[in-house]
Amino acid sequence: MYELTLYETTFEKCLKCHACTVNCPISSSTLDFGGPKHLGPEIRRLITNQELIDDHRIELCTLCGTCDTSCPENVHVSTLTAQAKALHAQQHGTKFRDYILSNAETIGKLASLFAPITNLTMNIRPARKAMQLVLGIEANRQFPVYKFNHFKRRYQKKQATTNRKVAFFVGCYATYNAPEVADAFVKVMKFNGIEVAIPKQKCCGVPMFANGQMKQGIKNASFNINSLLDYTRQGYDIVMTCSSCTLAFKKEYNTYLNTEEAKELAAHVYDADEYLRVLHEQDELNVNFGTLNVEVGYFAPCHLKGQGIGNPAIDILELIPGFEIQDLAAGCCGQCGTFGFKEEKYQLSMQLGAEMANTVSELDADYTVTECGMCKNQLDQLTVKPVKHPIEVLLEAYEKANKGLEQG
Repeated sequence: MYELTLYETTFEKCLKCHACTVNCPISSSTLDFGGPKHLGPEIRRLITNQELIDDHRIELCTLCGTCDTSCPENVHVSTLTAQAKALHAQQHGTKFRDYILSNAETIGKLASLFAPITNLTMNIRPARKAMQLVLGIEANRQFPVYKFNHFKRRYQKKQATTNRKVAFFVGCYATYNAPEVADAFVKVMKFNGIEVAIPKQKCCGVPMFANGQMKQGIKNASFNINSLLDYTRQGYDIVMTCSSCTLAFKKEYNTYLNTEEAKELAAHVYDADEYLRVLHEQDELNVNFGTLNVEVGYFAPCHLKGQGIGNPAIDILELIPGFEIQDLAAGCCGQCGTFGFKEEKYQLSMQLGAEMANTVSELDADYTVTECGMCKNQLDQLTVKPVKHPIEVLLEAYEKANKGLEQG
């Protein structure tokens, strides 16, 4: 039996102001969800004082973390709902589909190994319908492509020798689906005189937490903490290109494990654009960018907002000459990690993403920028505009400037 021992007592500060429920994207879209206030602090208070309570509606929680940023009393609402999801999974078991979706790293390894076949199959309608019938994975959902020549095959450097050293937590998406993002990060760091090392790492655990697999998620977290602390204690900074991974290291590892090691590591963790902003603030950023005369829309992932670091991507990209960027301010994308792949949640996922799609259409920019691979997946399905990672844009600007120097 899963035990509620995640050292979480902030529920006692809940004032029942409903700020979390008002700002929750799921509560705003359906009455089937009980809301984060009820499914988080209220149920935890009842469990602590009375008896075990399991509410099936917790399955609609995406763990986006909006409830946390909305709470005026700093109640860790998403930690409480994550506990409730784990409890529900223990009480009723985990669907085979949800177990598959929660193991993103394993799926990435297998799917990339047979990438041509995997990608072809995912584009055959009968195969997708069969997958929906057998597993409950929505046939209409667009899937990210998998790359046979993934990042682990391309880059295996374990140590760096420069003054500033970065240990890159690549994450599942940039490893198996978008190695071009990981490649771009390494090259951007090189333009700034920084070598990049790749520590041993496992999936950050976010898909596991979202599907109630708390024990496995904590196991991955413990492995990652021990592995990456070996680097921070040698003077490395930990940098990530995925906002969900970054949030896990900064926040979820702290609240779920509550160890000194988790806190020590969190102090050295940066989102990639946040790290570049730090370099700029310390006059260490190479700002020799080529001119990019484009207009771009920026979509901020929920897991980036949850870090409370503003919009570092906008701050950095605005340094590029000719580059115009506008925040779409469009709420949640609706993909919500594994949530949008599930048959029974697909329509709600599309409903959540409608505002974002409309905003992209109205802005009519040259392309959209976002840090999150799953947000990109939803943008690719709902909009016609190309989608890029901020790091890819920065690399383009650096390479354009470098090309100009070579021609000059």
